[in-house]
Amino acid sequence: MTDLVADDTIEIPAVREEQTRPEVPAGDLVSCPSCGATAMVTLNRRESRDFCRVCDYPLFWTPGAIVRDDIPGAGESLRRLPGQAGRVTVASQPCPTCAEPNALSALICIRCSGPMKLEVAPPPPAPVYVAPVPVLEPVIIEEKKVPWWVWALIGAGFVITVTLIVLAVTGVLG
Repeated sequence: MTDLVADDTIEIPAVREEQTRPEVPAGDLVSCPSCGATAMVTLNRRESRDFCRVCDYPLFWTPGAIVRDDIPGAGESLRRLPGQAGRVTVASQPCPTCAEPNALSALICIRCSGPMKLEVAPPPPAPVYVAPVPVLEPVIIEEKKVPWWVWALIGAGFVITVTLIVLAVTGVLG
């Protein structure tokens, strides 16, 4: 390590520059899902500087990219973002029945086997108003009755006529 020189002085070995600088791991630019601030995050490490400086959100859990799952047959297994080491989120759609994330190409849910697209029943047609058929009441035509005073005049005229005939026959009238 150290070499002693004849004059009893200690010689310190020269320090290389590459030894003084620690190797900085590669970083990834992410934006905070809570406040929208952007920051560089060290991949595959959990460091104190990997928290958002504005809202203190753990940025190492923020996915770096979203990848569509277009691989045939990929719907048979669960594809989720791992809790601590995952950096890529696979695009998915939730099941309308149980909310399980499924591949975009899935036709049935991998958890409940329910259909991924619920068929919505068409709305019932608007009710049609049918006007009721009017009920025709029978029209009663009353016979025109002759007023009583007409009958009284006819009767009085008959009586007068009979009286005149009787008086004429008997000779009282002339």
